[in-house]
Amino acid sequence: MAIVEMKRMSLLAPAQDEQALLGALQRLSCVHITEPQEEADGFDRQSAPAQLPGLDDTLSRLKWAIDRLGRFDTTKKPLFSDKPSITSQEADTLIQSQQSVLMNVVSELEALERESGELRGQAARIEAAREQLTPWESLGVALGDVRSTRHTVAMLATAQKSALEALLASGRLPEACVVTIVSTDRDTAYLYLVAHSQVAQEALEIMREANLSPVAPPGSGATAAQELERLSQELERIAARQQAITSETAERVTALPGLKALYDALAARREQWKAQENLLGSRRTFYLRGWVPASMTERIQKRLERISPSACMAFDDPEPTDDPPVLLHNGPVVTNFESVVSGFSLPDYRSLDPTAIMMPFFVNFMGMMISDAGYGLLMVLMIPLVIRFMRPGPTTRRMMWLLTGGGIATILWGALYNTWLGFAPWPSVFDPMNNALPVMGLCVGVGAVHLFAGLGVAAYMNVRRGKPWDAVFDQLSWFLLVLGFILMVLPMFAPDASASLSSAGQYMALAGAAIILVTAGREKSKNPFKRLISGLGALYGVTSWVSDLLSYMRLFGMGLATGVIGMVFNQLVGMVFGIGPVGWVIGSVLFVFCHLFNMGINVLGAYVHSCRLQYIEFFGKFYEDGGRPFKPLRSVNRYCYIQDSPECQR
Repeated sequence: MAIVEMKRMSLLAPAQDEQALLGALQRLSCVHITEPQEEADGFDRQSAPAQLPGLDDTLSRLKWAIDRLGRFDTTKKPLFSDKPSITSQEADTLIQSQQSVLMNVVSELEALERESGELRGQAARIEAAREQLTPWESLGVALGDVRSTRHTVAMLATAQKSALEALLASGRLPEACVVTIVSTDRDTAYLYLVAHSQVAQEALEIMREANLSPVAPPGSGATAAQELERLSQELERIAARQQAITSETAERVTALPGLKALYDALAARREQWKAQENLLGSRRTFYLRGWVPASMTERIQKRLERISPSACMAFDDPEPTDDPPVLLHNGPVVTNFESVVSGFSLPDYRSLDPTAIMMPFFVNFMGMMISDAGYGLLMVLMIPLVIRFMRPGPTTRRMMWLLTGGGIATILWGALYNTWLGFAPWPSVFDPMNNALPVMGLCVGVGAVHLFAGLGVAAYMNVRRGKPWDAVFDQLSWFLLVLGFILMVLPMFAPDASASLSSAGQYMALAGAAIILVTAGREKSKNPFKRLISGLGALYGVTSWVSDLLSYMRLFGMGLATGVIGMVFNQLVGMVFGIGPVGWVIGSVLFVFCHLFNMGINVLGAYVHSCRLQYIEFFGKFYEDGGRPFKPLRSVNRYCYIQDSPECQR
């Protein structure tokens, strides 16, 4: 368990070396730049370059172009391929000599996309026109010729189909009115109406009974059929051009590697420019302050002195009033559990990292709650395969390894509970279904060890800070009281337990209670009576300890639920198997699905409740949170890695 020791870094260097030095710090990824608290004489706070908004726009355009070309990238990549790497010199050269060429490619892609968008708009308008013209396709009159004259009224219109048919059958329309039904659909009739002007008003009044509605389909000097043919040809032309645009876009896929490298190179530069907002500068120099891991100071100094021999650097220990950022450093196994700690809150810099202490409890709690060895085997076998073949990101990968650790513990506890995919093939060491009391006692005992570990950490912190008596008064006292109470009630769960243990528990509990009663209020008042009242109030805290211990009964409850649900699923599948050959097929599928479902929900529940036991019961005994994360200046590395040139790595 380790919180990385930090050093305060101060850097004063010539202004002309600013970008080179920031680039070196960025590639080292180990300097957390802090905002200046105040401006020094002759120094002003810097601002990001005026080109930053333009750079943001360039990055946005590059990202769009990369995503666009990515759809056409048919290059076969190895299954376990990693990101390519470029040197910092190559990144600088790319920006200086290739940026304009590559951005021309982006502009061409944007022009093609704009044209494609315009063509899609044209196609949409044509389709709308076709939809309007289709009902009039059989009309042999040019659409533009359908117009009224001095002596006639002519129009194209729609009407309610059934009402129109009834109206025409009634013969009520004047003889000088001719209605031609051009086409019909389910409810609508499309008609061509011609009437003499003397009877037109009468005819229209009668036609309104059929919901007559004049329409004006698009077209002029051609028939609807001719216009539809023209529109079809226009759609074919648009489709051909769209295909050509697709081909022209695909031809530019060769620029994709360069675009990706340029994106990361410019993104790295953007981070440098953003970092300038936290620097102080004068006409000839700039000043930087930040935090660096103590182990990196020598490397940083050598690297920066190689770039700027006249740069002045200092690495100082934090002052008592400083708040250094927190960086956790653990072994390869323990690292996977850091997300549990950071999910709550990073520890204070001057506190300690509880990850290593918490890890064995966390995995065992998961094992006790999942409690099926078959599920544990599936987790241990499946998760590493997923990591190998799917290659998830670092955060997801660490979470998967955490669950693998929980799977190992699940195999152990499942074997003790004799639960294998809901089956019990041989006698069990613990039987939560038929003999629950010993298992409940076991869960409370495990919880007590967990809480005592928290007390031990708190005591260690007090001793480390030169307060050994606080460890006696605030931690040892509660250890005696709680352990004594457990020994007193032990015969309830283990009838064979020695009576002497119960007696010893009474003395331990009394000793612990006495220490708490006398010392709990020592810092609140010098008045003995008030200190005694404070001690009595502190003793009331034993109720919270009882509540904490009972919280560990969830280990029993969830473990029991997993086994019961698994048994129910097996009984259900057994009933399906009895149907016959078809039942064997359905039952097999049902068996796999049900147990995967049971495993999934219980893994999720076990993770959540294991976190809860850490955050509330365990951390509540000692944890000092409030640490702010260590955020070094670093490259984005979305598509490739930008590394130091070989001469800089020496």
